Amino acid sequence: MKKSKRFLSYLKSQKSLVVIIFIFALLFVLSSLSLPLLIGKGIDALLENSLDKFILIIALASSFTLIGVLSGYAFEYLVGKITQNVIYKLRLDVYEKINAISVDEFYKNTKGNLLQMEVNDIENVANGMFSIFKSLLEGIFTIIATIVLMLIVNWILAVLVIFLSPLCVFMSRFVARFSHKYFKKSVELQSKVNTYSSELIDNLDLIKSFNYEDSEYKKYDKCSKELQKHGKIALFSASWVNPSTRLVNNTIYAIIGVIGIILIIYSNNNANWIINVGALMSVGKLSSFLIYINQYTKPFNEISAVLSEFETANTSFERINNFLNKDNDVDEGNIEIDSIDKIEFKNVYFSYDKKTPLIENLNVTISKGQKIAIVGPTGAGKTTLINLIMRFYDIDKGEILINDINIKDISKASLRKAIGMVLQETWIFNGTVMDNVRYSNSNASDEDVKKACVFAHSDAFINTLPKGYQTVVGSKEGLSEGERQMIAISRVAMLEPSLVILDEATSNIDTRSEKYINDDFDKLMNNKTSIVIAHRLSTITKADNILVIDKGNIVEIGTHEELLKKQGLYYSMYNS
Repeated sequence: MKKSKRFLSYLKSQKSLVVIIFIFALLFVLSSLSLPLLIGKGIDALLENSLDKFILIIALASSFTLIGVLSGYAFEYLVGKITQNVIYKLRLDVYEKINAISVDEFYKNTKGNLLQMEVNDIENVANGMFSIFKSLLEGIFTIIATIVLMLIVNWILAVLVIFLSPLCVFMSRFVARFSHKYFKKSVELQSKVNTYSSELIDNLDLIKSFNYEDSEYKKYDKCSKELQKHGKIALFSASWVNPSTRLVNNTIYAIIGVIGIILIIYSNNNANWIINVGALMSVGKLSSFLIYINQYTKPFNEISAVLSEFETANTSFERINNFLNKDNDVDEGNIEIDSIDKIEFKNVYFSYDKKTPLIENLNVTISKGQKIAIVGPTGAGKTTLINLIMRFYDIDKGEILINDINIKDISKASLRKAIGMVLQETWIFNGTVMDNVRYSNSNASDEDVKKACVFAHSDAFINTLPKGYQTVVGSKEGLSEGERQMIAISRVAMLEPSLVILDEATSNIDTRSEKYINDDFDKLMNNKTSIVIAHRLSTITKADNILVIDKGNIVEIGTHEELLKKQGLYYSMYNS
């Protein structure tokens, strides 16, 4: 969807409020612009010694002032409300899109880029939308109404102002084009700085352990200086719009003032050509006209003053729109499954970048109740098999069959619901221990959670926490690596899936706890299909079948004893 079309779609949902702010904006502008006309007439009334007329004009001016104040307040309030309503919907759409894109597409975006878009870019759009929406709507009404009133006061001067005004627009446009590329580059660099900051914060303990503070500071400083350089040019170039347009406007003001004085002189001398063209000028009229010139040029000045906000908002919305235009994760499957009894890879080919082959002509069958272990060197493709089973990625060629059904014909929701997975990297969110375990089943009772924790032997350390199951923990606070791992295992224990996948699930747990958990997993995986990825080969000696993978291919397959007798890659890895 085009950027302009998407933005209009957000405004369309606020069309009733938009109509109302049009009314209040019109009332505000007309009330404000009536004052210069009344001031001019008041000056002429005083010069004519007409006190009654002067008092009436004062009363009208006071009434219009009150209407203008109330309308202006309502106008700005509603502009703010529309802005926040649009930003609320935009923020939800971005968050929904993050969850809707494929895993492959997700990892193409850096963490800093996503944070920049969801926080900074949306805030930039909000600021720019409020400023520009207010200035633009108010400015359009002001320009139109001022032109009409200037034509009423003196059409010759009005035509001259209209003729000279494109100079101001040209100046603003020239500077805007120059600054746009720098604002775009600034936003990209801001994303880069955010990414770097996020990495530093997440790995602060690692940086300190290697005494890399100074080195990382220099890298961050270099990145930050580049942002400073482009940001400074962008803001400086945008800041030139306001003084440039003011110079043009003041020049126009001076020219009109001189010509107006000349017309007053000819009007007082009753020059025939002034009378014939209907361009009589008085001191009051000139006062009104000069005020209208300021009112006429004010929208140009205001829009130019917020040009930097507009450029930032425009660039940010363009980034957001490009992200929202990304394709959602494809889920063409419509078959629902309750369990996974059999998995079959048939002539499977896969690569992440489509240029460097990883898995080639893979053929393997995993039957119900089997405990399959996958081993191999780092980068051999062990975790890739799990990604393919979970359909985080789709294969390039071949077939993956689940219960003799092509995996693409099965809905992703039902497929993943039937799988319980414990990874080497655990995810703990800010919340209570109870809520963290319940994440796998939101309908589970407190007793179900505790039962799963007892089953996974995490109950022992949970009860030692300050508030037990109600202790608030986070991704980096409150729990050790091993304890976070045990929480993740408890989730799977409560889920009771038909397929259990363990990717180095006990890598951060002490030997004693590992023995208990492995015993529990044996019970959990009884009559269920299970896949275990392991580096410590001692943990998978009882597997029904061990697949030895190297460079994406299964080079050996068999039980622990059978593979040792072959004295191949597995034998070498086991002895090492």
